Amino acid sequence: MIETELVQPRPGDGRNIDQTLGTLRGEGALQEIGKLDEARPFETRPYRAEATAEQDSYYGLPLLKETVWKWAIPAYFYVGGLAGASAAMSAACLLRGRALSRVARAGKLIAAGGAVTSAALLIQDLGIRRRFIYMLRVFRPTSPMNLGSWILTAFGGAAAGALLPGRAGAAATVAAGVIGLPLTSYTGVLLANTAVPLWQGARTTLPPVFVASAAASAAGAFEMLPLRPREQRVVRRMAVAGKLAELLNDVAMERELHRVERVGLPLKNGISGALWRGAKLCKTASLVLSLWPRKRRWGWIAAGVLGNLGALATRFAIFEGGKASARDPHATIAMQRG
Repeated sequence: MIETELVQPRPGDGRNIDQTLGTLRGEGALQEIGKLDEARPFETRPYRAEATAEQDSYYGLPLLKETVWKWAIPAYFYVGGLAGASAAMSAACLLRGRALSRVARAGKLIAAGGAVTSAALLIQDLGIRRRFIYMLRVFRPTSPMNLGSWILTAFGGAAAGALLPGRAGAAATVAAGVIGLPLTSYTGVLLANTAVPLWQGARTTLPPVFVASAAASAAGAFEMLPLRPREQRVVRRMAVAGKLAELLNDVAMERELHRVERVGLPLKNGISGALWRGAKLCKTASLVLSLWPRKRRWGWIAAGVLGNLGALATRFAIFEGGKASARDPHATIAMQRG
């Protein structure tokens, strides 16, 4: 019989082993981690003792893992929605003829620039460029993330082709407009398909919120452009319709979340609550400026800037609110019971 030597772990190695309960044995006892993944560093979280734990939770600890997404993801939600809605509006204006040619041309430029920026933001979050390519190795329509990768790739090719002259460019513009519509909504579907209480609680209204916000941000971008009087009237109607739909969908999402009061708290408290209130304030002010008659050039620019700030703050509010919701074990339990 071969005896195994008892190996004492080094102090401070991070394994926190109680010597009175167990010992490490074998050749892997002194194994250490050489280098953490820089793209996904581990985070230490305080442990709540049983004596301080609240009822209806597992020792006061979160039941879900907080998302590892970084700031680039909510920024991508905004940029992708802006690009997709701009492409759709550009295709609609192109079908109307030369009367809206400036709007159509601006929409194509925004769509192409947004496609490149969206890919860069995704790669920034993934940490390694190859990971984005690996997502295209399979085609799985049941996975919103995989389907979204294919939508973004197809949209980027169509948006680039839309810059070509002639019939080829016109055909690519229409294709980019068609593909741009699911690009504005799939991110909301992606969030709603998770177990995060805030995102799951708004599963029916979150995609429409993203679509309306994308349309409002695209119309706001067009408002800041120097346009002819007829083009300004058309853009103004698009802006008013998009911003009004955006505010109405925000109210609908709040009502859906308030069915379980604990789930909707992140949009009232903390940094996510401040972002949500700021977003609604910016969007309301932008709608008022769009409705204001006979405003000067600065009024159009202010309406567009405030509308886009509101759309960006909406994405970050929902993102930060989801992270706070995942950290709350009571929200998870209340969502399941509700």
